[in-house]
Amino acid sequence: MPRKIRANQKVYEYFRENSEVISGKYADYADALWKQNDIKNSYFKRLIDLYTVAAAIGIRTKRKAADDTSSDNRRTIQMDQIMTNLTTLQDLMKIVLIIDDSRSITLEEKLDSAFRWPESEEVYQRNMNLFNSYMRGGLEYLYQNLIVRRVSPEDEDYGDARISNMMALLKSDLDEGELR
Repeated sequence: MPRKIRANQKVYEYFRENSEVISGKYADYADALWKQNDIKNSYFKRLIDLYTVAAAIGIRTKRKAADDTSSDNRRTIQMDQIMTNLTTLQDLMKIVLIIDDSRSITLEEKLDSAFRWPESEEVYQRNMNLFNSYMRGGLEYLYQNLIVRRVSPEDEDYGDARISNMMALLKSDLDEGELR
């Protein structure tokens, strides 16, 4: 529910309005990277951890991806998990609003939008969609590099493809959108 600041003025606070949903092929990617209550076979302990890291990687690689609704598969990040990462998520949103050039606005306008809550649902939704496009881009990057990637002869021999892929990802430069 939006907060009221002044009479008749609503303010929408990022990540406090709704649970976040990962859908379509991105839910499949999340399933491959995270298994609920099965840390031994997961890359991430919680879905919120995957969501946060994927957003950061999407931002770092400047990689965005459109939403996918080709299947009914969905993963919902509950509000209590979002609240545990609220500060980090809101800081990542500020970074998105500052670095993204798709909105064709000046640096001053970017900074203003990053450090001010949106005052309309339209702006709130547009910015959340922008954030989630970076998250999906990062999720796709993680999926390609940790799940799809095949161990190459140049990789150190860790005896486990999962560990080899994690080490290769950690050693990569995370250049803009490049897949290894």
